[in-house]
Amino acid sequence: MAEEKDTRSFSKRHLWAKVDEQKGIAYIGITDYLAEQLAEIGSIDMPEPGDEVDMDNMCIHLYLRNRIHHLRSPLSGRVIECNKEVLDNCSLLHLDPNKYWLYSMEYDNLEELDLLMDARQYAEYVDKL
Repeated sequence: MAEEKDTRSFSKRHLWAKVDEQKGIAYIGITDYLAEQLAEIGSIDMPEPGDEVDMDNMCIHLYLRNRIHHLRSPLSGRVIECNKEVLDNCSLLHLDPNKYWLYSMEYDNLEELDLLMDARQYAEYVDKL
């Protein structure tokens, strides 16, 4: 059985964006690499539905045991929904960061995806870290 191709786009800051071009929506999550690097996540602050976020601006704050890890949006647009399941149980991000997205958004500019990496490029990037 053929493995499903990973169609997500990745930022150098270890976030992914899975885009549904027909709906104009992107789902934003953290990568396996980032999940492995982080200590246990106690809580998360995310933008609220309706908030505008800009590419590369801090908008997610992960509260770890002894510090806060800030994340930057991989795309610009308007937040539609925050994943309540993840907000209620942050440990899901450590269990399967590829499955559990943080928020969904209407993205402003599809061309921003060209500034991100595909799965192969991201794997090569992580291998060099």
